[in-house]
Amino acid sequence: MKRFFCLFLSSLMGVVFTTNLALADSRQLLGTYRDWDAFMLKKNNGEKVCYMISIPKSSHPKSLKHGNPFLTVSHKPARKIQNEVNFVVGYNFKRNSRVTMKVDKSKTYRLFTEGDGAWGDDVKSDNAMTQSMKRGSNLVMSGASGRGNATSYRFSLSGFTAAHNAITKACR
Repeated sequence: MKRFFCLFLSSLMGVVFTTNLALADSRQLLGTYRDWDAFMLKKNNGEKVCYMISIPKSSHPKSLKHGNPFLTVSHKPARKIQNEVNFVVGYNFKRNSRVTMKVDKSKTYRLFTEGDGAWGDDVKSDNAMTQSMKRGSNLVMSGASGRGNATSYRFSLSGFTAAHNAITKACR
C-alpha cells in the first residue's frame, strides 16, 4: 500500500515539475529505501529533477481529515537547486503561518507556507534540515490548517540517507 501510494504521489509530483501536462516526461524509480522512494524525472527539454518522497507514519488529531500529506527532498541541477525540502498536506495551511519540523529531539526548523505546501526559507535552512534528517530516525511536521486546526505528522527517516545518496548520484 505504501509503495502504491508513493508511486501515486510521485505521479502528482510530475505535475508540479512540468508546466505543460501534454508533454510526457520520463520518470524512473531509482529505488525504494525502507520508508523513502527515490525518483529521477527527465523532462522533455532534457532537464533532470531527482527527488525522494515519503508519507507519514501517523497523523494527529485522528478526528480530522488529513488529505494525502507527503514530504519530498529534491535536486534540480539545471536550476542549481539541491536539498529543496517540501512538505505538502493536501489542504490549505492557515494564511501567513509557519510549519515546524522537529527531527528527533534536536533543533526545530520553521518552514514558510503557501497554499497546501511548506518550504525552507533558503538554501542554508534546506541544507540544515537535510543534514538533520540524515542523522535522525523520526521527524514531526506540525502546522495549522486554514480552519485553524493544529495538525502534526510523524515521518520515519529509515532509508533517508540511502534515498538521498541515490538522488544525489543520479543528479550530479
